[in-house]
Amino acid sequence: MVHMVQSKEDFEEQLTNAGDKLIVIDFCANWCGPCKIIAPKLEELAIQYADRAVVLKVNVDENEEITNEYNITSMPTFVFIKSGEVLEVFVGGNSDKLVKSMEKYVGDVEASTDQPATEINAASEGADTEQATGPATSSQDMPATLNKGVLDN
Repeated sequence: MVHMVQSKEDFEEQLTNAGDKLIVIDFCANWCGPCKIIAPKLEELAIQYADRAVVLKVNVDENEEITNEYNITSMPTFVFIKSGEVLEVFVGGNSDKLVKSMEKYVGDVEASTDQPATEINAASEGADTEQATGPATSSQDMPATLNKGVLDN
């Protein structure tokens, strides 16, 4: 299920409670057409991966402090975080990309139970090349304090 963030405190609590699960943050707005279009797919993925991912919706108009911390300028923007590290950021209502990103990051959990570690490492070598060179909206552009709630715990 998608959790609608109510406040900065609620947001930080959700990050802390996520533990080692994948965190997907959807920065959206009530007036955003692409946000409305992709919302059912996000809800479907949140249910499908409920045991391995936490999906948070942040209304940019109601949570300006969080929005500013993450340097959000377009909606929807999806931020993927795991173990306090921003793995990926992408902008737009591309449901195929959303599905692939979810599968990529929650898939690590499934792969680790099905393959020996050496196979996982070999299979993932070079897989993060796109992230390493990522878009201008990569984690490099985000402030160090962005994961404060996750890193402090």
